[in-house]
Amino acid sequence: MRDPQMKVLLVGDYPPPSGGIAIHVEQLHRFLSGRGVQTRVLDIGKGGRPAPNVIPVRTRRAFALRLLQFAARGWVLHLHVTADNPTSWLLIAFVIAVGKVFGRLPLVTLHSGLVPRYLADSARRRAFARVLLAQCCRSIVVSHEIAAALQLAGVPPLLVEVLPAFLGSQLKPGQPPNDFGLVRASFQPLLALADHPSTIYGRRVAFQALRVIARDLPRAGLALFGPGPRSHAVETEALAEGVRARVHDFGELDHSAALGLMSRCDAFLRPTIVDGDSVSVREALCLGIPCIASDAAIRPQGTVVFRSEDFKDLAKKVVRCLEAPSAPPRALDVGPALLEEYERAWARRRPRIFGRENIGRENLELGPR
Repeated sequence: MRDPQMKVLLVGDYPPPSGGIAIHVEQLHRFLSGRGVQTRVLDIGKGGRPAPNVIPVRTRRAFALRLLQFAARGWVLHLHVTADNPTSWLLIAFVIAVGKVFGRLPLVTLHSGLVPRYLADSARRRAFARVLLAQCCRSIVVSHEIAAALQLAGVPPLLVEVLPAFLGSQLKPGQPPNDFGLVRASFQPLLALADHPSTIYGRRVAFQALRVIARDLPRAGLALFGPGPRSHAVETEALAEGVRARVHDFGELDHSAALGLMSRCDAFLRPTIVDGDSVSVREALCLGIPCIASDAAIRPQGTVVFRSEDFKDLAKKVVRCLEAPSAPPRALDVGPALLEEYERAWARRRPRIFGRENIGRENLELGPR
């Protein structure tokens, strides 16, 4: 039976913007709250949007103070990071150190598909990862490729669990942008693409494929959405590929609007050059939308896979998928598995250097936000 006193602190990005880690943290927070678990989020991202039980921290000092406050009260700590850069690993080291001081070994989720490449580049990085993650309560990774990279680094397999960052029960499509109806009426089929300023998202490949698709399907169009300064690059690349009239960029959308847009399109494209376990791929499949994704990562069942950076193969797979769409697979939900991890971590509490449960005030919402 779950301990009614269990408390979980999620540390990671929180929307906006609506990136993969931020969406996962938001949905996990909602899931745990719905299960009656006392949950808080320490938002270390760029958003800072006021939300119940979400505490934005924008400086290292504020972050350290908040983390120490929660750890001193015995909360289970769960850090969510990309783990594909030195800053992420220093953050992991700090959270582990704080957890050890107060008798709570943290959980850490590694999200980025670039983790294997990051670790492969340096024996020192692999050694650092091995030493650090051996001190976690559990290292959770979103793909088997990341798990294999940790195993090569010497992290004991028993300390690593593969749990894709997806909670199908928390998927809540909203209304698409106001001008979507006009775009939807203008194109058939209308494809969707979650874009990003980084070139690894494969926008140019999608434009090249769209040019080929339009030969067979003259009314084909592409709806883009995503964060960051992308408008000039979208315009330039679309003109260069001769598809400017077929592309509509909706800019940055909140998550519910993005899901609403995806659910009303005919297919979703994921032409990434490097990838982890993409949340947007699983969202498309869960919404019943055909999904065509690159082979840059192992894709979930139901995904139509094309050769990475091969726009002709992408175009062929899109046309084939539109002609004979497959039935949507059963939605994945890692919420119950994570809840079990928290219960184990809560029961595994060690004696702390302070001999009492509560230090300072019980109200953790201290000071200005």
